[in-house]
Amino acid sequence: MRWVNYQIVDQITRKEPVKAMRSKQFRDKSSGKDKLVTKYESQSAYAESFRYIRANIDFAGIDQDYKAIMITSPDPDSGKSLISSNLAVTYAALGKKTLLIDLDLRKPTAHKIFPECYSSYGLTGFLQGVVGKEEAIVASEVPHLSVLPVGITPADPAALLNSAKMQKLYEELYTEYDRIIIDTPPVMAVADAQTIAAWVDGTILIIRNNYTKQENAKKALQKLEVAGTKVIGTIFNNTNMKMKAYYYGNN
Repeated sequence: MRWVNYQIVDQITRKEPVKAMRSKQFRDKSSGKDKLVTKYESQSAYAESFRYIRANIDFAGIDQDYKAIMITSPDPDSGKSLISSNLAVTYAALGKKTLLIDLDLRKPTAHKIFPECYSSYGLTGFLQGVVGKEEAIVASEVPHLSVLPVGITPADPAALLNSAKMQKLYEELYTEYDRIIIDTPPVMAVADAQTIAAWVDGTILIIRNNYTKQENAKKALQKLEVAGTKVIGTIFNNTNMKMKAYYYGNN
């Protein structure tokens, strides 16, 4: 995994050399919470990679604080959910009140990485009035880190994201937390990421080595820029991860 300035996307080829994450944990999708190397292998080289990324984000934010950060990718199965989760842990480790929001409403994964979220009604439960905000947000086992899972997958994700109640909730969370990390669907699959991009202070684009096509990476950047977000940087990733039944429809 390597952090680069986003302009390097113009130079992507199928043979782009990167330092890849090859830990078994980053290949085996069934290992659940063990994906949190920043928690369970905090002294490993993999965990250090995430701390390096955090440092680069903070350095890029000297003149502008990137309080809310969106993590996305051009394609599915690029490792963005694992990167989002581990990045959130690194901010919590600094003592920052951190919130990880799973806004991949079609294929949520936060409850798999953080099993303490399994019984939560989550975001959809709050928006439907089933639970309050405090019940929807789960305090993770990581100090200073809370997680807002999706809950029940909504029938119309676009309508949920564009609702007034969702906007109000986001504004409240923005004032309550020191750092917000948002996991979103792939840019090229559905329009959700572009909607969310308009809310955040900055975006990180995940490019999977030997998988993401140069054309898709450029189109993803264009879509994000049209949405008005600041692309902080790009992460080249090579996790070789596969997720069963990982599909995004056009609706």
